[in-house]
Amino acid sequence: MLNKIIIYTTFRLPSCRLSGLLSFCLFFLPVPLYAVQITLNVADVTASSFTARGIKVVLAQKGSAEFSIDKLHMADNTWHKVHVHCAEFILSSDRVTCHKGKLDAIPDMPFTFSYEFAAQRLDLRFSAKANELWQVSADFRAQPWRATVQLRNAQVKRLADWLPPDGPLPTQGTLIGTLVVSGDKAGVRQINADVHLAGIAAADASGLHAAEKLTGKLHVDATHTSQKWNWRGALDWQSGELFWQPLYLRGGHTLQASGQWDGAQLNVTQAVANLPEVGKVELNALWDVKKSNLLEARVVGKNLSLANAFSDYAKPFMVKDAVTAAEPKGRADVDWQYRNGATQALHVKLHDVAIVDSKKRFALHGINADIPWHAQQQSEAHMAFADGELMGLPLGATQWQIQMRGKSFILPTATLPLLDGKLEVSDFHLQSVNEVWEWDFASKLTSISMQKLSAALHWPEMHGSLSGSIPKVSYQHKLLKVDGTLLFKVFDGEVLANNLKLFDPFGLAPRLSGNLDMQGLDLDLLTRTFSFGNIQGRIDLGVHNLELVSWHPVRFDAKLGSSPGKYRKRISQKAVENISSLGGAGGGAALQRSFLRIFKSFGYDSIGLSCALRNNICTMAGTEDRGNAFTIVKGGGIPAITVMGYNRKVDWSELITRLKRVLQDNKAVIK
Repeated sequence: MLNKIIIYTTFRLPSCRLSGLLSFCLFFLPVPLYAVQITLNVADVTASSFTARGIKVVLAQKGSAEFSIDKLHMADNTWHKVHVHCAEFILSSDRVTCHKGKLDAIPDMPFTFSYEFAAQRLDLRFSAKANELWQVSADFRAQPWRATVQLRNAQVKRLADWLPPDGPLPTQGTLIGTLVVSGDKAGVRQINADVHLAGIAAADASGLHAAEKLTGKLHVDATHTSQKWNWRGALDWQSGELFWQPLYLRGGHTLQASGQWDGAQLNVTQAVANLPEVGKVELNALWDVKKSNLLEARVVGKNLSLANAFSDYAKPFMVKDAVTAAEPKGRADVDWQYRNGATQALHVKLHDVAIVDSKKRFALHGINADIPWHAQQQSEAHMAFADGELMGLPLGATQWQIQMRGKSFILPTATLPLLDGKLEVSDFHLQSVNEVWEWDFASKLTSISMQKLSAALHWPEMHGSLSGSIPKVSYQHKLLKVDGTLLFKVFDGEVLANNLKLFDPFGLAPRLSGNLDMQGLDLDLLTRTFSFGNIQGRIDLGVHNLELVSWHPVRFDAKLGSSPGKYRKRISQKAVENISSLGGAGGGAALQRSFLRIFKSFGYDSIGLSCALRNNICTMAGTEDRGNAFTIVKGGGIPAITVMGYNRKVDWSELITRLKRVLQDNKAVIK
């Protein structure tokens, strides 16, 4: 029967020099153990960042050993019921050795452990298939003491238990490199690391942070002096993909940085990042880690590519609107300074920049600008562009000077060449009120040829000129509105617009409301423009209670009628047929069957047609109503003709289809 020896004792170590869970093996046993089974119960082993409780060691007669620990705490991680088996265990007065060891937490990684008491040398080696190796060699007797960790094809997923559980945890990939740690009796004083990462994959539970096939090199040097760490490092991210909501980035980035860490604040004194297909960015920053708060920062970039910088780093953070649909090109210099929770200065220089809306709503080319903005100081920005387009209209070259102070921007006067005229803007004021941007301005449009305007917009050729004035336009809380009445001159008449309001003009579904009145339009110019058939005379048109959603009408009350006064009133046979096709069969059919078809034009007394649009149905009326019928053209003179309509309720899309058919075919379709 084997003898059993039970030893109860407590070890309390002054520092964590014996790395790993075998630091408790410093027993004062005088001889090797061969012929007896010994059970040792060790009540408590503690050191800095290390605690082991409920330790039990069983030494068997064949030289093997079993270790069990009820609770093991190391570096903010805790394990329960830890079990270690050593197939060959040797404990003598000068050293402790474990060969062919197995840890139940990682059964696929057998280990070898050796520690020399007098020399205080440690050798710990974990190995596994695929030539995987984690090796720790340490010399604690020398001052400063030194420990080296060698990694070879080390599976990064084994580090998951040592990382914060709410962050991205590694699932695959390997590490190759060296970690050197040295220090004195007070603790760790220096860390040096050279590691190569290959095929790293990681993700968090939310799926908002993930990496795939990351490959690169990491170098870190850190020295602890005067209650803080001085560090410098370099990262070469060669390939792979990273998703960090909302950013999606690919390899090709490099970063070199240096700074200090005092346990509460991270100070990046200098950093240089090379962003692929963008350029080099220099930065420094002070970060309160405990409060997750950026205290100070400065970012400087020279000759940066705007196209890639905007698409990769800026656009993902922006709400989808007209701005995010823009595609900038060209180069820029940027100097951004941040302090006290806000941007203090932003200096931007643009070099031959182009901004093109992907939906072809606007475009600017040849932009050069110098914008030295300061939060507290007054400054002036200079901007110029060579040409551009606005809703299909060509813009000429211009230069602007903008007065800036904090979140207030003033443009006293600006001229924007437009076709053969120009748009003159005055008193443009942009400001932020309670973190919400708003602006207002007044403008005047000088005479523009309608022929050039219609050609630019790909409309049928129009005649005459367009001019007008805008008393005041303002934008607040996503609402753009016009104070007063807009006045334009077109087709030898006047167009007046009032109560105009445009909600969310830069969004995906802008909504427009207002009233439109056209007075004294020359029908001869108007009908010649649209190949409608000739009508001589003048017309008034009112469109009230207008509502457009995404530029499509959903509601209005429109009424067209002859202008008051004396003037020549004639209508061609072709115009009669086209009007008939819009208002319903009747007059046109009668015209074709009668002798009146020999006349090319007719006299009329008045023209009138109205449409009240509700729920995509147009309720129509004319100059006179006769039950279900209504008069569109009231005859007068010799020869005279009257055109009637018989469809009171017309589907709006059907009415538009009829109008397109008239304009495209230049003839009426009479059933």
